Amino acid sequence: MRNRSVRNIVWDIGEKLSNYEKVKEIVNDEKNYINFEGNLINPFNELSLSHGIPALCALYGELNEQYPEQGWDVIGHEYMKRMGECIEEGISSLSMFSGVSGIGLSAVCLSNNGSRYGNFISNMNSFISESILGFIEALKNKDSLNMSDYDVIEGVCGIANYCMLFPNDEGMKQALKMIVEYIIELCKDKCTNGLVLPGWYIPAENQFSKQDQKLWPEGCFNIGLSHGVPGMLLVLCNSAKCGIRLENQDESISKLVKFLMKYHISNDKENYWGTHISLEEYREGVVTNTSSRDAWCYGTPGVAYSVLVAGKYLNNMEYIDEAVLAMKGAINRLTDIYSPTFCHGFSGIAYIANRFYEVTGLQDFRQAAIDLTDKILDLYNEKAPFGFYNMEKSEEGMDYLDYIGIIDGVTGVILTLLAIENGKKTPWDCTFSLQEV
Repeated sequence: MRNRSVRNIVWDIGEKLSNYEKVKEIVNDEKNYINFEGNLINPFNELSLSHGIPALCALYGELNEQYPEQGWDVIGHEYMKRMGECIEEGISSLSMFSGVSGIGLSAVCLSNNGSRYGNFISNMNSFISESILGFIEALKNKDSLNMSDYDVIEGVCGIANYCMLFPNDEGMKQALKMIVEYIIELCKDKCTNGLVLPGWYIPAENQFSKQDQKLWPEGCFNIGLSHGVPGMLLVLCNSAKCGIRLENQDESISKLVKFLMKYHISNDKENYWGTHISLEEYREGVVTNTSSRDAWCYGTPGVAYSVLVAGKYLNNMEYIDEAVLAMKGAINRLTDIYSPTFCHGFSGIAYIANRFYEVTGLQDFRQAAIDLTDKILDLYNEKAPFGFYNMEKSEEGMDYLDYIGIIDGVTGVILTLLAIENGKKTPWDCTFSLQEV
């Protein structure tokens, strides 16, 4: 049961996040550092949508659209000014989660339907349109592929999601076209060590961590929405809806979705996708790795959404039905889901459930989104500095981290709550490749 309304909780958190000096003090506390391969790292970065000021700008933009009489845009404007000051020190990344695309998106969310920050947004867009050719040429000249070359987080898929917000901007249309051309090229088969493999194969030495290198010593194919095949599939489908239709685009869509359909478990007992396809699994044509959480980033929900969109685009009921069955299974399982956050928590799967409802009209998904929202609200903690913790399992037990970002922080939670309660007002969900096009 909801002991407090979504509005009251959201307003309370909005007030808590309005004092930036206090916010910085909290996020910079050593307890919020993470251990990555023996190094303590603070994820907080002022200019990243994933963990910094752009997430706050997006949040206050949505709050202002939802509750225009409350003055949330005033707080958002202060954060815009701080973001502008940080940009003066320089920025080079084009990415969605840590670069220009995420910064531009945050300004769009705060722009009051395009009536504000026009020059700022135009400057971000010009930076992208003027830099994209060199960026893609550098990717093409690489000897092998990294997931960050193409993915939603740091790569071209995230940039494409932002470009799609500007269908009438010639520079952004050209940038999107170049990205689509690059993805189509990635979808071609290539000869690697005597094997003919899809171009999205990632060799062992290019895996994200040493642990991943040990897990996939021969390399692998990433099938998570955050870093893998589904992100490319969604960009190709959505860009076609935006009018970008290139040679071999539909063939590439079919190839990507057939790959996902081939390498997933589907039987009377189980229906799900994992995280990666090993080279051995690819050679054998059989999935043996059954380890996966049910999340946006990796696992069934994110992959199923991409298959659903591809099924609608290709008018293929087999894909649509399989995506629906798989998503229903994920909602019932909720494997390894315990945090309220978006990336690999309740917010991500709740939002995807709601998108499934919007795409299919199936009432079961709407009810699931509401039920998952209740699970998020159950995790609200008045004593938490930002109301919700990012909960992460560690060797010592459960860590309760105070993050503000959209991916694993409180802004992603609030934006989800608002969207499911009242409907989405700003395009923040293109961050996660979940936008309606």
